[in-house]
Amino acid sequence: MSMTRFLVMSVVAALLAGCSELPYYNNGGFAPVIDSGRGVNRWLDDLRETRAMPPELLRQTLEVWDREFQENPTVNNRMRLVLLLATREPPVGDRERARELLVGFDAEAASDSECELVDIMWQSLDEISEKNSKINEVNKIVADRDRRIEELEQQLQALTTIEQHIQQRDKTGDD
Repeated sequence: MSMTRFLVMSVVAALLAGCSELPYYNNGGFAPVIDSGRGVNRWLDDLRETRAMPPELLRQTLEVWDREFQENPTVNNRMRLVLLLATREPPVGDRERARELLVGFDAEAASDSECELVDIMWQSLDEISEKNSKINEVNKIVADRDRRIEELEQQLQALTTIEQHIQQRDKTGDD
């Protein structure tokens, strides 16, 4: 075997050996990919696993992910927590906290797809916030109108009572 061929085979063997340390990840019907333990696919997969969790296990997951983030505030830990907080209802969901965590997102340490997901999250949270504000405004208007209707009904009842007293007095005065 020639020295060149030996070197080429050695380099190929070294590259293959180095790649064997990465965990293999198959995301279903799509082509298999190498999972480095973070990124949009991983975050969404972690979130998907929480969908069928009973409430108590979901709360425990939130506590674990929150503790992991507090101990090690990496992009991965931050985004797993943000997605859980942003997509679930209370007591687990907390969209305001998700927004606060997004403020601390380090775009320099993230890939383009991770930054794109963060942009989508901002848009989604902004839309939800805007819609909640509109709902609160409408609820306030309805509550004000309900109070006004109650006041008018009380005034009508008072006027009806006065009218009945006047009619009774007129009847007794005619006799």
